[in-house]
Amino acid sequence: MTLMDPDHDDQRSTPAGGRSADSPRLLREINDQVVLGLLLEQGPMTRATIGQQSGLSKPTVSSLLSRLEQRSLVVTTGEIANGPGPRARIYAVNPTAAYVIGIHVEQHGCVAALAGLTGEIVASCTVDVPARRRSAPVDEIGRAVSGVLAKAGVSGDDVQQVLIATPGVIDPVTGALRHARHLSGWESPDLIAELTSTLGIRVSHGNDVNLAAVAEGVHGSAKGQHDYALLWLDRGVGLGMVLDGRLRHGAHGGAGEVGYLPVPGVERPRVDRGAPGAFQQLVGGQSLHALARRYGIRRREPAAIVTAALAAGAAGQPLIDELADGVATGAAAITTLLDPGLLVLGGPVGLAGGNVLLDKVLVRMRQISFVRPQVVLSTVTADGVLRGAVEVALNEARTVLFGRQRPGLPAGAV
Repeated sequence: MTLMDPDHDDQRSTPAGGRSADSPRLLREINDQVVLGLLLEQGPMTRATIGQQSGLSKPTVSSLLSRLEQRSLVVTTGEIANGPGPRARIYAVNPTAAYVIGIHVEQHGCVAALAGLTGEIVASCTVDVPARRRSAPVDEIGRAVSGVLAKAGVSGDDVQQVLIATPGVIDPVTGALRHARHLSGWESPDLIAELTSTLGIRVSHGNDVNLAAVAEGVHGSAKGQHDYALLWLDRGVGLGMVLDGRLRHGAHGGAGEVGYLPVPGVERPRVDRGAPGAFQQLVGGQSLHALARRYGIRRREPAAIVTAALAAGAAGQPLIDELADGVATGAAAITTLLDPGLLVLGGPVGLAGGNVLLDKVLVRMRQISFVRPQVVLSTVTADGVLRGAVEVALNEARTVLFGRQRPGLPAGAV
């Protein structure tokens, strides 16, 4: 984009009732967006450096920095010596100008994280839900939001966006959650509107694995990639797909629901009667529980089962081999269909299996498919779903505040 000073004397006239591409106000908005983007991407800098990076004149940079300071979007963080003249002020995006909250909802509760405008996590709060059948989503999210605000000492009035991540399919037309019956009350079609009204904060909703894929592209193994897929392995399995720089949801919101992928060796399940899908049966939580019983491993959580099998050495290798066979079956089907540039193995089970599981999956994939993308482990070792929810919430808040989306964030990441 070529920047222009808004007081440039070669301006075309603005049609009545609209703004031309050269209108002073529009140019100021564009320049503000670019400078805020520079500060977000490259960190604090002086006025002179901003001018060099943006190509704007000194008077224009001084004017826009003054304007952004008045809006509390930019603050001075210090000064540096700049020759014999006055010391140069250092400017940065104000992290307290606005906050966002990401929330990851799971079977036994949720965790909320509060982040400032620059992306740093300020506080987190966990809400336990011992019995999902008796849970109330509005109460659960309300406790999570109030808890994280209290820990940070932040008012709800300063929060621009809450983004909630759950399992299940989100209808792209209605926004309603489907196929998440294990989360009692979450399939209500009016839930997001009710949460927005109750909290007094804009609330949006995203699929958990899709949001983990966003985090992988921003912070993890897929950083800088425009074509990649994240295969999420845990109690449930899922796929997040970024193709041609766009997060793919599908016409009905069901893209990436690979738990329903038919696989050989698994009797055709009646998913219309509530049965789990074939690939879910092959490598999901129930399969790992069966493997643990077969090989005498006394653990309940899927990731803990894999960790214990690896710790058992040779005695645990048959379990890892069977898991790798199952994962490779689904991964080969996925990569043959999509041919992504990169496949990331993630989720608690993928991270627990580490390079041992990865290497075994790679060997088996190469035996059954000629499509051979790069396959790597996730490097988002904390809660990738929560991190992705925060990133997308930040993107929405920044767009509202100054029209600047986060560079590198996949298009359609909501």
